[in-house]
Amino acid sequence: TEGSHADRGDLVAVIETDKSDIEIEVFDPCVFDEFLVALGESVAVGDPIARVTLDEPRPETSTGAAPTIEPASHDATHASSADAPTATRRRLTPRARRLARERGLELVDLPAEGTITGDTVARHSAERRPAPADRSTNMRRAVARLMQQSWADIPHYHVASTLDLTDVERRLERHNADRPLDQRIVMAAVLYAAVARAVADTPQLNGWWRDGDVELSASVDLGIIVSLRTGGIVVPTIQRADQLDVAEMMSTVRELVERSRRGRLRERDLQEASVSTTNMGELGADRVFGVIHPPQVALVGLGAPRRAPAVVGDEVVPRLLIDATVAGDHRAHDGLVAARLFRHLARHLEDLP
Repeated sequence: TEGSHADRGDLVAVIETDKSDIEIEVFDPCVFDEFLVALGESVAVGDPIARVTLDEPRPETSTGAAPTIEPASHDATHASSADAPTATRRRLTPRARRLARERGLELVDLPAEGTITGDTVARHSAERRPAPADRSTNMRRAVARLMQQSWADIPHYHVASTLDLTDVERRLERHNADRPLDQRIVMAAVLYAAVARAVADTPQLNGWWRDGDVELSASVDLGIIVSLRTGGIVVPTIQRADQLDVAEMMSTVRELVERSRRGRLRERDLQEASVSTTNMGELGADRVFGVIHPPQVALVGLGAPRRAPAVVGDEVVPRLLIDATVAGDHRAHDGLVAARLFRHLARHLEDLP
């Protein structure tokens, strides 16, 4: 409501897109002066949705004009302003809390007063979400448009290499042996961490093609492709992924996948990625030759780890192997650059976890 207060981290709006519901958080304590968009009204990306006054104005916003909250800059098709948090205390039954957690609902999504029961949460959840089939169809159309643009505009090249994960697997087994389930690390987290570090060592792959030239990124913001159980994909971003150790990568990936599949990605999850990776391992594909997400200039593909005979010294022995690929934009670099990425990737895998 107008005049209500919000603290840092409070959820104050939800932007509905074909791919996910994007939660908008408050970054500084503020008071809501005016809502500019009615609940459920469609607005263009970038249109202001509310005016707020900061509790402690920063120098750049202390001119007297109330700052505005804007939707995230992505391919949103609909935006809705949620009621700002109020001082009224809500009471949730245990079943209501469980259902709210399972269905990705925050307090800001629920009625403002009184006791909230499980039936209230179930009814509210059903009312606020589009039918899964409709969202899946819209998502596939959005992905199809993007991939058609990519294939038409980007001169793709593909290169591949086979990497040995046998020693990585052994180190993972030792690492996980005495740890509880919530502290164990899976191979995917190791692979993502190694890819991010290898991309940092191969900066030509890390950036965007804009205005007829390549623009390199100062940080490795890694987009990971997540398949949804209802169909379609989303591509949340792990910011500064090359700076994360394997445990941090594991925690970040687990949270991103959970939020993606609940349809509750947050605004920071959809910041622009500088490079993306697709991991087909859980689906059993040996290798994937991907399509670049424009305006990025590269995509790293990871197949399923598999047992296969390999020559080690003078012997043929069973090893755990994985096929890695790079889809590259020939305007920005060439296959020699991608080959360097494989060399860096193998080196980082020797050091992880």
